[in-house]
Amino acid sequence: MHTPLHKLIQSLDDRRRALLDEREALSAAALEARARPDKWPILEIVEHLMIAERVVLGGLPPAMDLVERRRSLKDRCVYPLVMLVLRFPIPVKVPSRRMLPTGTMSLAEIRSQWDENLRWLRSYAAGLDPQGHRGAVFLHPVAGPITLTQA
Repeated sequence: MHTPLHKLIQSLDDRRRALLDEREALSAAALEARARPDKWPILEIVEHLMIAERVVLGGLPPAMDLVERRRSLKDRCVYPLVMLVLRFPIPVKVPSRRMLPTGTMSLAEIRSQWDENLRWLRSYAAGLDPQGHRGAVFLHPVAGPITLTQA
């Protein structure tokens, strides 16, 4: 696997595990509490993160089903804006209904599915040639086609 990519995936996994471990220390009531009636509880926020990752990764398809997509100038310009929104607490609507949490998953179920996401991601990355990570084979609902590193 491409070493910087391996480090990036490991960093993602470390942050993901820390987030889940911290949430496991909370009571069920704390995980399900809503700060306001129109806000998601912690458990649904974590579920959304896992689902959104899975949606962007294309539902974890066989590697041979992924095809490189052409990226327009607009796609290349929108991606940094999407990352800016994700980096800061800028409220936005979920860009795809497929990314909405169901509110029915336990933290253990979310962890299990997120573990599956990371196993798939590592397996996919390990099978790439040294330049393979540069192809825009994933699709973000707002940013358009994105590379593995961007995903």
